[in-house]
Amino acid sequence: MRIRTAVLLSCLCALPRLMAQDTLRISLYQADSLLQARSLALLEGRLGIDKAEADRVQAKLFNNPQFSSSWVVGGSSLPYLDIGANGEKVMAVEQLFRIAGQRSLAVKAATERKHASEAEFSELAASLRLQLHTAFFQQYFAQRSATAIASQLGLLKNLQAAYGDQYEKGNVSLKDATRLRTAFFALNQQRITLLQQINGLQEQMRNLLVESRPVTADPTAAELTMPSSSMYTADSLVALAQRQRPAALAAQAALDASNLDLKLQRRMSVPDLAIGAEYDQQGNLHPQQTSVTLGFSIPLFDRNQGRIKWAEAAQKQADADMRISKLSIGNEVRRALDNIAVLQEQLDATNPGFDAQLDQLSESLVTNYVKNNIQLVEFTDLFDSYNTTIIALNQLKADLQSAYEQLEFATGQRLFNR
Repeated sequence: MRIRTAVLLSCLCALPRLMAQDTLRISLYQADSLLQARSLALLEGRLGIDKAEADRVQAKLFNNPQFSSSWVVGGSSLPYLDIGANGEKVMAVEQLFRIAGQRSLAVKAATERKHASEAEFSELAASLRLQLHTAFFQQYFAQRSATAIASQLGLLKNLQAAYGDQYEKGNVSLKDATRLRTAFFALNQQRITLLQQINGLQEQMRNLLVESRPVTADPTAAELTMPSSSMYTADSLVALAQRQRPAALAAQAALDASNLDLKLQRRMSVPDLAIGAEYDQQGNLHPQQTSVTLGFSIPLFDRNQGRIKWAEAAQKQADADMRISKLSIGNEVRRALDNIAVLQEQLDATNPGFDAQLDQLSESLVTNYVKNNIQLVEFTDLFDSYNTTIIALNQLKADLQSAYEQLEFATGQRLFNR
């Protein structure tokens, strides 16, 4: 009894102290704000929209008029350049017109491509937000597990050291000392695994937020509240996603653009019309002659057949992409709902006061062992069960939060107010 009391006192007096670090502690809302302000991927996506807008502006522009001039600089009667009334000179201006609605179709197709770029940007933003939120909750709950294990590990380490001293004095058996060492090694291995997971999540969050300091998830109580998807039906969410998910909007805009481009390529077989005016001095029927010119190519060989075939194939490809996108989006929504149902069922199966019970178990384990209420074998078994359950419970909560985030991403809507 005195040995166990000494062991308990040494454990309580030797708990490690936490060292302060230059750490960025952020809530989920603050993380979203930093993502919007700093993300290099979002900056690149915005440039894609700017490029699409530039293409739309370019499609609206008319062709520039063409000006040409020729001057006679030599000949049998004019051995030198004569720029006066006796010299021959020709000046002409010509304007090319795209007819058959070609310019209008080009502008509409460019506008749809811009809409596709905007939808792709929204999809990118949602994808980055999903990655950030998933890493945020995974890190928070993994850190909770690591903190709980660190506290238990400190007690077990000092308990092991105390038993080592008692073993040297012959007061405890080698079997008991070895059992404690084995329990310590197994628990420390769990801690190392968690720390490696946290390090990976740290890297992911720093990359997303363009941050060099350690980033610690510090959600508010509202952000930790588990939402509920029971207010929605699967069919309604699938229909909502297929209408409003950015990926679906991008696929639809790409299809609309390809339809317009196909019409444009067919009308491109109609030749452009060139209208101009020409002034000719001393070189034609009249000393000073002004003429109107009209020109177009004769579509004898090139009737834009290749580009029409290309546009037809592109239109079919865009239509297939849209149908695949809608099918994939519907299946994503259903998978997210299925994952939520499975995880929620597991969480509901635990006692509402299970967390508090685990805390009570943690506090009483060493005390009951010192008081000889439990034997060493039972103590180490309960100790291992406690820590394994803590890790599994926190992982379950993190996975459930991630499943709700996946549902919001799949539908393209912020379904839960947090």
